Amino acid sequence: MNDLQAPALDIEGLSKSYGPVHALRAVDFTLRTGEVRALLGKNGAGKSTLVKIISGAEHADAGTIRLNGEVVAWHGPADAQARGVGIVHQELSLVPGLTVAENISLGRWPRRGRFGGFVDSSTVNEIAERALEQLGERLPLWRPVGTLSLAEQQLVEIAKALAWEPRILILDEPTSALNAHEADALLALVRRLAGTGVSIIYVSHRMQEIPRVADTMTILRDGAEVATLGVGEASPAQVADMIAGESAERVVTGAESVPEDAPTVLEAEGLTKEHLLAGVSFSLREGEVLGLAGLLGSGRTEILEAIFGARDDVRGVVRVRGAEVSRRTPGRMLSLGVGLASEDRKTAGIVPIRSVAENLMLSARGRVLPGWWIRPGAERALVNRQIKDLTIATASAETLIEFLSGGNQQKVVIGRLLAAGLKVLLLDEPTRGVDIHAKLQIYTLIRALAREGVSTVFVSSELEELSEVCDRVLVLREGTVVGTLRGRQATPERLLSLVMGGDTTDAA
Repeated sequence: MNDLQAPALDIEGLSKSYGPVHALRAVDFTLRTGEVRALLGKNGAGKSTLVKIISGAEHADAGTIRLNGEVVAWHGPADAQARGVGIVHQELSLVPGLTVAENISLGRWPRRGRFGGFVDSSTVNEIAERALEQLGERLPLWRPVGTLSLAEQQLVEIAKALAWEPRILILDEPTSALNAHEADALLALVRRLAGTGVSIIYVSHRMQEIPRVADTMTILRDGAEVATLGVGEASPAQVADMIAGESAERVVTGAESVPEDAPTVLEAEGLTKEHLLAGVSFSLREGEVLGLAGLLGSGRTEILEAIFGARDDVRGVVRVRGAEVSRRTPGRMLSLGVGLASEDRKTAGIVPIRSVAENLMLSARGRVLPGWWIRPGAERALVNRQIKDLTIATASAETLIEFLSGGNQQKVVIGRLLAAGLKVLLLDEPTRGVDIHAKLQIYTLIRALAREGVSTVFVSSELEELSEVCDRVLVLREGTVVGTLRGRQATPERLLSLVMGGDTTDAA
């Protein structure tokens, strides 16, 4: 990076308010050609607002944006994209019914014919192939995006941004749906792009990634810039303190020993689907946190969905407290005390246009509050207890859930399961896209629930959190359980070795 070179992006005094809420307060931000800038902060610190303004999705109330020295004022995202600003949002913006190739060229389909009346499908495929080649991934171009896993959809979203060769690329939590191996490949890609002169703003809550990918970092808190410094100028603990505004002391006690005589609450036997699951079996005891680790396509999400009855294409037996459950459906499993929190919080976890209270009560009505009539007093007490017990940060129970941070939305999703009196939780990527402090709160919550007898199956792409939260971890590879590690044996290094096909002889 040449310090004498003119900035690729220069921002002065950027401010933005939503009513009484100040999302950004006179933020300055300078990004040079080929620089990777990590943008850090808690949920609600102003990161998303800043990148939305840079990418043209929002307009600032005050401040100036210069691109290569020229003052710009976007009329919308297409205007910014045309000038070489690309963005990969944390929340996907794909069309499920269109193919991989069509989504990668979405909004700019090349046309042919005398009057440009036909989409040039061969060029669409060529564009998609080049973009995926940059990622080092091979996805079927003809597959509808809606049939892909969330991690695969994330790769399509990134390829869509790369297809138009941006000079400034914003990556908002790009590895949140990826496991360790896939994330490593993406970090290497970011460094390669920076080496070609692309300037990158990298938003992430995965603190361990920052020294590996970024040159510098900017920390926001309450809409204001706290510091901009080189990645080697502060320790991880100092960075965490600046993000939090206080000492970010860890409070999770870690995995504990589940009693030998603890009853088995859930069993899966011979879960099988051609080319996906090859006879997966396991059991879950009362008060146990069982982790599932594996690469993209290893079958983690499909296992949870099969148990919950959200898919009917998986053969095998599921037992709840010793009794086999035939013809599994979500309603049936909920009645047996088993609930699923999807990895896709936006589309399958929350109802954005409803309040925190309504979201908390979605699974409770008719179960813990039976009867034909809504019981406002009982519901209000149940909602207030969940908000208090889970420390959900909301101005009111009537606040629309879409206005909560990602971490608080996730706590509402878990709270809905608890409000319904469920005792077996199937949590698929429960900390995806939430900040470090919200993660710690969720870890602590899961361990506290375990001490109260609630059992959890915990799927995560972050091996570090599996080793910290789980009593036992199953490692999946190509639809098969290839190893089990217990307690403190489940270090990130040993998990990674098993996930990547290392020696399984030392697995318990």
